[in-house]
Amino acid sequence: MKLLSRLLLTSLFVVAAMPASACSMDDAVAKAEQVAETINRLAQDDPQRAEAMNAQLIELQQRDPTRSDHGACEAYDRIIRELEEHFGNGQ
Repeated sequence: MKLLSRLLLTSLFVVAAMPASACSMDDAVAKAEQVAETINRLAQDDPQRAEAMNAQLIELQQRDPTRSDHGACEAYDRIIRELEEHFGNGQ
């Protein structure tokens, strides 16, 4: 569970510096909850899988760093999309 919390924190840091104008605070909170649900569902209570997801999130940030033109909601959508692509098919 601590690992899942770290994953969620990592995803929150990805969007921490983004302008709030792209979506409302309520929208951003809803997207953050979607990220948490996605992480929990895809991790399947498997610490190694959760570690791999964390590495994937770090790679996403390095490959396509957060830019000022990304809104918080868009960033959360990117995180969900990336996790689904790499972990959504039972890998």
